[in-house]
Amino acid sequence: MAPIGSIALLVLLAALPWGLPSQDRFFLPLLPVIAIHYWTLRQPESLPEWSVFLAGLALDILTHGPLGYWSLIYLIAYVFAVFSAPLSSHGATVRLALLAAALAGVAAAAWATASVYFFEFADWRPYGLGAALAALCAIPLLAALRLLDGGRRGRSNPRLTRGL
Repeated sequence: MAPIGSIALLVLLAALPWGLPSQDRFFLPLLPVIAIHYWTLRQPESLPEWSVFLAGLALDILTHGPLGYWSLIYLIAYVFAVFSAPLSSHGATVRLALLAAALAGVAAAAWATASVYFFEFADWRPYGLGAALAALCAIPLLAALRLLDGGRRGRSNPRLTRGL
């Protein structure tokens, strides 16, 4: 329940009117990306893809944005986390670097999607600033997510993969 609940709470916080200027608000929808990344690496069985899609759809509805925009962005974040899962066993520093790369990639995907949506190149600065601010918010947010996770040091079961 903690993975879906924490993402739902972050989506609600991202949708609230905080009184920030419009160019500084982009980091708020990136906060659920941090939780999606964390739970996908820690408890992938507890975070199904449909819940990530519904989180994005809820943000679209709550913010009166184009339907499917944040659903697509959150699913891209989920894919980043799934592909980085094999590297996550190399320590906390690697996991933080993977999260920073995921935030940058998700911000780039959000910029590209917005550019396609508006049929012109969107200003990249709010997306870059949003990724940087979300990365700054990551440490306290990861600490809170770790408390929800029970403070576990890692997975209780090994991840079995087929192939090389």
